[in-house]
Amino acid sequence: MSHPTLDFKRAYLALRRALEHTIRPFGFTGGQFDVVQVLMHDDGLEHRELQRRLAVSSPTLTNVIDVLERQDHVTRRADGEDARVKTIHLTDTARNICASAAFCDAGDHLVAKMFDGFTDAERGQFLRFLTRIERNLDEITGA
Repeated sequence: MSHPTLDFKRAYLALRRALEHTIRPFGFTGGQFDVVQVLMHDDGLEHRELQRRLAVSSPTLTNVIDVLERQDHVTRRADGEDARVKTIHLTDTARNICASAAFCDAGDHLVAKMFDGFTDAERGQFLRFLTRIERNLDEITGA
């Protein structure tokens, strides 16, 4: 007999393995891709906000950003109002990779495989269930 928390963890780990496999040819690790993906949708976030959205520690995020910066995928900029605050921005290099047909096709294939055998209605229901699970669990910690 299994437990729902272990089932959920196994599914999450399978997703991370598949994601790593999918993005490796493009030069990203899973952690790097997480940063790039958030910035693709909301560029110029403060380090603290990016850390909150990704649920990682500040040193972990700093290490990932350091590597992405060396690879010319992101830049750090001082905030106009407070030079101590840094915002993180995608470079054209990262944007070009993420906008490439090969990258988009790889992502589409991953998502298609993840939902293989699901109807559109089941896929929508599953995503609604995930949102509900997240809300329910956030009530425990007040997040």
